[in-house]
Amino acid sequence: MGTEPRFADYLSMKILLPPALLYFSNAILFISLFTRLPAIQLSLGVDKAVLGLALLSAPVGTFLALPIAGRITDRLTPRLTAVLTLPVCALLSPLLTIAPLWGFLICFFLFGFFRTIFDVAANMISTGIEQRTGKKVLSRSHGFWSVGLLAGSVCSGFLAEKAVTPFLQQIMAAAFTLLACLLVWVVTPKDAAPASPAAGKRSAYVIPDRTILLICLMVFGLCIVEGAVYDWGIFFLREQLRADPAIAGILYAAFTIGMGLTRLAGDKLRDGFGATVLVRGSAISVAAGIMLLVGSSSFFMAGSALFLIGCGVALAFPLAVSTTIALGKGRPSENLAALSLTLMLSTIGVPPLLGLIAEHVSLIGTFVVLLPCVLLSFLMAPVADGRRTMMPFLRH
Repeated sequence: MGTEPRFADYLSMKILLPPALLYFSNAILFISLFTRLPAIQLSLGVDKAVLGLALLSAPVGTFLALPIAGRITDRLTPRLTAVLTLPVCALLSPLLTIAPLWGFLICFFLFGFFRTIFDVAANMISTGIEQRTGKKVLSRSHGFWSVGLLAGSVCSGFLAEKAVTPFLQQIMAAAFTLLACLLVWVVTPKDAAPASPAAGKRSAYVIPDRTILLICLMVFGLCIVEGAVYDWGIFFLREQLRADPAIAGILYAAFTIGMGLTRLAGDKLRDGFGATVLVRGSAISVAAGIMLLVGSSSFFMAGSALFLIGCGVALAFPLAVSTTIALGKGRPSENLAALSLTLMLSTIGVPPLLGLIAEHVSLIGTFVVLLPCVLLSFLMAPVADGRRTMMPFLRH
């Protein structure tokens, strides 16, 4: 009897290994870049407002990638798509640290383009595992993204303290990502034969239906807070709290610890509490974290605040994906592309707006303005279970 649980654990780990590696290495690549944004800003010679506008080039790449992301994934299979597109992002990332402003715009555009296709493929791998095996792995897969953020932010703070250049750091992150993709290719079973193109003409963009629009409204506030922490969290720690690079890296890690622990437990939480309760709890955690962060007078308070925010934003996208797969009509890959497109369009103006607030008001104001959006997520929580919302004019 003791052998059966051990075999089940082994089988579960084997099933989870490919998406875990993909999400983990993607996070290492991502966070290594974003924790060095202050140094990259300095090398570009621009202020925060201009940097916020420059960061908009990746969403433009996302916008252009989404019409074809689902189709490429269906045509090549999720496995092949993932191990082709993530290495492209890895090779682009060192260039982002040394390019002039025009080069940064081009490379960041391409980074957003290929990373979007990868995201659709990676989510399809996880949801495919759930459908084939009956085991929930989506939240845990995203949990390894958070584990990667933790490892990457701590390493990034250490390397910054040791004066390792952002270029060399991204070379190391890219090399790790390439090795991870090679391992995924070796250990992942082959997918079914690629899907044949559907007969007849299809619209360039998959138009999101009412269900997907409501799902996007549900997670909108949580998603933009997550993005704000990625874009401006390290600036807040360095400039508002005067943390040195090593301390900033450790404090930033509190955000990723909260996110990682919540995501690793997310599949059990979904079974135990239901999606609506999780969305509401997430919104409360994020709101409490923001208020604690903007009032922080010590590193401990800031770390606790970031931990709460990490816990709160952790399940936003996994819940959006699982709700889309459960309630969406048509091809899952195209529904996921429509979800990503709608979220991207709804948040596309946020980085430059927050950059303007950070530059001309304060970094505190950058986070305070997000609180009404978090309230929206709280009110829209019933959408996660296909039920009516607390807002009559948006009832599902």
